[in-house]
Amino acid sequence: MSSRKILIADLLRRCLPQTLFAALLLAVAAACGPAATPTPAPIPTASPAALAPTMAPQHGWELPAGQVLFIDRHVRVDGTCLEGDCQPGPMIDFPTYGFDPQTGILDSRLPLEVNDDLKVVYGNGTSLRGVAGGGAATGLTEVYAVPAEVQGLRFVQVDRDGTAYLEHGGELLVLAPGQTWTNTTEEIQEQGTGKASLTTTDTIVNYGILDKSKIVFPTQEP
Repeated sequence: MSSRKILIADLLRRCLPQTLFAALLLAVAAACGPAATPTPAPIPTASPAALAPTMAPQHGWELPAGQVLFIDRHVRVDGTCLEGDCQPGPMIDFPTYGFDPQTGILDSRLPLEVNDDLKVVYGNGTSLRGVAGGGAATGLTEVYAVPAEVQGLRFVQVDRDGTAYLEHGGELLVLAPGQTWTNTTEEIQEQGTGKASLTTTDTIVNYGILDKSKIVFPTQEP
């Protein structure tokens, strides 16, 4: 302690009561001591921004009136008898259209309404094999506005390049022209007095953009 501090302390000891002297001495020591380092306040951090949808379409519907998108879905069920006497499944029919990917010609056996508002032609079919049954049944559906839902498949959006955004079974599918989505499931069930394995293959194909002039169908009689 410096001589000046000693002198001040000696004068205070003589002139002040002991209790008051002690209190003043503590105050002087605190005032003369090193200053406390302030603790910096925490800097708040910004909350993360909400993520933008990663599968949102980037373009609206911009296909010319003379073009249409063709989406085809087919469900095939194959049945195999595992044990016992498996009773055969039903027979179904009949196919109502055919498509040639090489020429881009979609041939319908039933009348269709093809006009400037037609956006999507949706082909849907089922075929049975083995003990699951036999035959095939297919059909075409015209879609004049998007979004739309047809037989459990929802058409969400279509980009100008023909990329299709589809909802199926709670899942968003993004199929560019030429792409295929396939899902295969298997189940064992009682069939007749036997037990059969049924394998279901669900396939969706985006055949891309077609010229409406390549959709062939019979003229509807008045």
